[in-house]
Amino acid sequence: MIRNLKIAFIADDINNFTEFDIFHNATFSLMLAAQKLQAKVFLTKSNNLKIVNNKVFAKFDEVVLKHELKNYLTIQNSTECLLDSFNIIFARKDPPINENFISYVQTLLLVSNAFIINNPKGILSANEKLYALNFPQIIPPTIVTSDISEIKNFLNSYKEAVIKPLFNRGGEGVFYLSLNDNTCESIIESSTQNGNKTALVQKYLPEVINGDKRIVLLNGVPLGAIYRIPKAGEFRANIRRGASVKACKLSNRDLEICEALKPLLQKDKIYFASIDVIGDYLIEVNVTCPASLQEVERCTGRPAAEEIVKWAINKV
Repeated sequence: MIRNLKIAFIADDINNFTEFDIFHNATFSLMLAAQKLQAKVFLTKSNNLKIVNNKVFAKFDEVVLKHELKNYLTIQNSTECLLDSFNIIFARKDPPINENFISYVQTLLLVSNAFIINNPKGILSANEKLYALNFPQIIPPTIVTSDISEIKNFLNSYKEAVIKPLFNRGGEGVFYLSLNDNTCESIIESSTQNGNKTALVQKYLPEVINGDKRIVLLNGVPLGAIYRIPKAGEFRANIRRGASVKACKLSNRDLEICEALKPLLQKDKIYFASIDVIGDYLIEVNVTCPASLQEVERCTGRPAAEEIVKWAINKV
């Protein structure tokens, strides 16, 4: 292992954790793993990045962490650092994908020596809603459009659908559509801003009521998976929206899906990803700030975060 290893994390939410975050946040899990491996751990926010003479700098806090509610993060010192002075950088800014997010990733393109997870070019190329469309054989019927009449025609064909914005996270703006629902037309109008905003529309898969599978991938290889089961009256299987979690095993179909994604993930240098699978279908590929590490670790007993950090260390 490299002596005096320095691992930086770019994340906007670590300093304001709730009890929920401490026991669910994946970035925190990665930071704890880096500390366990005797690396020096540094933290900054995305809006601290700046470019001076074509070099990227930011004010970083060197931190010590504890996996407990009180005193979970202690700042040892703060200093301005050249990002290329770090061995590894975990780029962990959450969506929405807006101009602040894009400028943050484009700034990271100027970092040439540090090993960045995920690669900035990969993040820019991989819209989390659209990336799955590279694999038409393993996704449900899907259209991407702003045309209200096309969405209505799609819904007429499948009777039930889900409409999603392209740049949000955590189930924000995701709605169930049904021909039998009088609010359906207003939802479509709102989601597309009356035909001026593109949305993704997918055939509704009723299997989601029994849970979707969140599968964590390292360089395209599955580390573990969990079922996320929506709470009563909800179809969105997001943990922050009250979904429960239980252990699950990967089926042959799950492994086929992972194998199908692997070459493109490796090509795009998306080293750490998580995918969502409902029934036999790939739904989403999470690349900007993949989550559920702590849940996978609790359900499988596998130290997934530590494995990711060790893998990164072996790359530098």
